[in-house]
Amino acid sequence: MQPWLIAVIVAAAVLFVFLLFLVLAFISEGFAFGKRCDKNPLLKYFTAEEFNLTAEPVSTSRGLKGFIYRKNESNADKLIIFCHGMGPGHIAYTTEIAYFCTLGYTVLALDSKGCNFSDGKNLKGMYSGVETAKAAIDYARANAYEKIYLVGHSWGAYSALCASAERKVSAVVAISAPTSPSKTMQEGAVNVGMPRVIAAIFRPFWWIVNLFKFGAKGNANAAKCARKNGIPTLLIHGDKDKIVSPSKAVYYKAEGENITKLLVSGKAHNPYNTGNAEKLLSEIPQRLKKGAESIKDFDFKAATEEDKEVMQKMALFLQNN
Repeated sequence: MQPWLIAVIVAAAVLFVFLLFLVLAFISEGFAFGKRCDKNPLLKYFTAEEFNLTAEPVSTSRGLKGFIYRKNESNADKLIIFCHGMGPGHIAYTTEIAYFCTLGYTVLALDSKGCNFSDGKNLKGMYSGVETAKAAIDYARANAYEKIYLVGHSWGAYSALCASAERKVSAVVAISAPTSPSKTMQEGAVNVGMPRVIAAIFRPFWWIVNLFKFGAKGNANAAKCARKNGIPTLLIHGDKDKIVSPSKAVYYKAEGENITKLLVSGKAHNPYNTGNAEKLLSEIPQRLKKGAESIKDFDFKAATEEDKEVMQKMALFLQNN
């Protein structure tokens, strides 16, 4: 066989393997972000009324929708933009939103694309959350808010950190933040049974997927953004967090004079909750598998009980900045 023909066959084989992995990367990314996240009718989501909050509807030109929450009209000068994690939008964080409103903040919470109140057939990808955070900042600026803070959890923490590198805000609180989309997909794939070597091979292909979806910014690294933003940034993480493990957590990757860190001992992915609340939250997936009867006696109030010390440290950080 001629050398040139061997070279052509090898090149064709390499191209075939590359395209195969790329297609599989698109498919697997679709499993993670290719659907909507709406509220589960079996679960309890606390409302603004239950915390005596006013809720003013907000919408943007991109179909993003949410609410501005207030305890009263006297706190309009200090605004927190709350960036939610994976799930049915910001309604999963009403307890935290109410806490900040009680302290005198106005809270703006937009649902990301494909989540609960907002339009969209699916979530699209991780950077979509960054676009939501930027849209919220733009809305706040257009409505004359000057002191703007970003607070986010998990996906929302990633969104807040990346947005803070593109839009000027006063400070950021990022709880359980992952570093990047491709690393998150890699670790997520391992968690559902993919061998680590295969997941590592797929990682650059997930990088290409996000480049295709969002352009150059689609693979923003939140740890680098935390260093780059140049503003006071508080990183909070639980030392037992298995969802955002040390290998993909901003807490362990970001360093800088503007960065303050709080590692919460004994806590997992929701370190702002009490230990008992985290335990109860971890029971929900198994209860849901058993059906409606298994969730009827669930104590949702106890499952959202906040760790007062952690919440107070967040409040003090914002107050000082």
